[in-house]
Amino acid sequence: MRWESKARITRADLVELNEELARIMIAPCKNMEHLGGKTCPLVLGGGGTFIDPVAELHNLMQVDPLRPWESASSTPLFREHGTEPLRDDTVLHLIREIVAICGENPEEFGTHSMRIGGATALFAAGADMTVVRTMGRWSSDIYHLYVRACFERCRDWGKRAGSTHFTDVEGAIDEVDHY
Repeated sequence: MRWESKARITRADLVELNEELARIMIAPCKNMEHLGGKTCPLVLGGGGTFIDPVAELHNLMQVDPLRPWESASSTPLFREHGTEPLRDDTVLHLIREIVAICGENPEEFGTHSMRIGGATALFAAGADMTVVRTMGRWSSDIYHLYVRACFERCRDWGKRAGSTHFTDVEGAIDEVDHY
């Protein structure tokens, strides 16, 4: 498949990068190219404990700067071998290499594991479903398939359920069972 700058993220799409955030312009949803291109800002916050995308983008700009003869609008944001866009099979290989180091079965992980992990991390952090859907660029409710139940949220909701006072409607209202 040929790399096209209209459909993929370029260096020009990174419109803001400072110590606190990165803003990358993307298409609103993966399957909605007809809406006119990259009109939706993906905002990434810096300072994450496990992953800091802002620091990583700063590092990327240092180790792989735009060369004087390159156009930001036709240069992939993520590339390998100096000029080639980062390929899905390279990402898959890296994911499987990392999970193998962590002691997991690499065959159980793929590139969509990043979407699942990202959606689940947002959910575990308390993000509402609008945020999960927006950051994952889902145009339908299919994102529900990506969010996994996580121990932290189940624990928190169990505590909240066990601490919530409520009035049973059936016990408070005298129902008419027979007419």
